[in-house]
Amino acid sequence: EGGGESSELHLSYAKYLAAGMRAITAPILLDKTAGKSKGFCNAPMLVKPLPDPRIGRGLLEALTKKMAADSRTEADVQRLADELPEEFKTKLATFFRRSTELLRHFFSLRSVFNENEDGNGGIGPSDSQKNRLTNIVKGMEKVHGEMYALTRNLTLMESKMFKPIMDQLDWAFKLHREDSSKSSGGFVTVARGGFVSVAH
Repeated sequence: EGGGESSELHLSYAKYLAAGMRAITAPILLDKTAGKSKGFCNAPMLVKPLPDPRIGRGLLEALTKKMAADSRTEADVQRLADELPEEFKTKLATFFRRSTELLRHFFSLRSVFNENEDGNGGIGPSDSQKNRLTNIVKGMEKVHGEMYALTRNLTLMESKMFKPIMDQLDWAFKLHREDSSKSSGGFVTVARGGFVSVAH
């Protein structure tokens, strides 16, 4: 009900302003202002540049109601988050930490390979570097697979909460495939795949 009153008030105010602006700008746009020099330099002075005080008060009341509604919306989001099962929140936090740690190691090692071109000062990546990268990528694939299996059995809202984490892993897999295609050795190839998009 309050939303209907607010919409009607906005519409009335918009019509009021539009009518006033049309009346003022019509002669300017038609280039019919008096004097030798025509156009905006001789535009008429605004007679009522501000709306009627009653409309102003109504607009402020409508804005206040809108701000209060937005505040309630934020409170609803917080309430929904608080109502999530503790087990779900624990799993989400755990997967976030695991993926973040793996990504940190992945990008750190990747930067070493890229800065030195081959990762070992001109003689190619060492066996330890290759093995470490292989283990990191396998770890990311494992975490990604676990999250994918988990999201298949969650509600739409809950599964969407995992999507940003899985998108980060997908981006790392994409970069790794690109690095593998440019490298003559040292990088393992990750199977193509990834997160199945959640319907919006």
